[in-house]
Amino acid sequence: MLNKKQIGVKTEAFNKLKNFVSSRKYVSLRQINFFLEDHGYNYSRETIQKYIRQLKKEGVLHSAGRGYYSINKKQFPINYDEYSNIIELIKSKYPLPEFSLWSTKMLAPLFHHLQNKFLTFLFVDFDSMQTINDYLLQNDYSTFLNPSINEKNIAFKNNSIIVRPAVTRSKSENHISVIEKIIVDLFIESDRLNLIDFYEYRKILEALLSSFRVNISYLLDYSERRKIDGEIKGIIGGYTNATFFN
Repeated sequence: MLNKKQIGVKTEAFNKLKNFVSSRKYVSLRQINFFLEDHGYNYSRETIQKYIRQLKKEGVLHSAGRGYYSINKKQFPINYDEYSNIIELIKSKYPLPEFSLWSTKMLAPLFHHLQNKFLTFLFVDFDSMQTINDYLLQNDYSTFLNPSINEKNIAFKNNSIIVRPAVTRSKSENHISVIEKIIVDLFIESDRLNLIDFYEYRKILEALLSSFRVNISYLLDYSERRKIDGEIKGIIGGYTNATFFN
């Protein structure tokens, strides 16, 4: 049975932790453990998880992927209806191949500079790329089949569709890529097709992290599979702090 002194210490620790996490857009379980240890609190894993559950119950923290939390409650909004026509067109003709898409227009609220041209990226399995590309062309869509890194000066039209091979274990909802995938793909496509410079990209990612809650663990996992985890960690780590990652 705890005495009053012990209860006071635990209450003090919880309040200190609450103030600590409230001052950060994102926090990792590792940060929380380090913070408590640095302040002289040697608590069990179960006690720390109890604190986190209470912070979530109070609406201070929200889950942001495995081992990560955020004070941001809102998730980035995507207008699914705007892309329903092309999704239904593909599904009606080719119901079996898996596919997902995203558009730079979805990210318009995050851009530092106004954009006058938007591109859509369609990811399908490799064997279906040519077939689906040709089908979209027949239906009056402007498409480009997997343009290479050496083709930066292609005259894309507004809302042109770039057909790319699907990436394994990619997440999507209703055939729309999740925001974590979109933000990683944007980095790669910006380099391939000279869409935006690194400064603009950094501003977009920082705006996303500042106002919305993303799944940090999936963001890092997907960026690692796409071999740009160093660049993504550099931006996220600078935006939070060096002990952010698990």
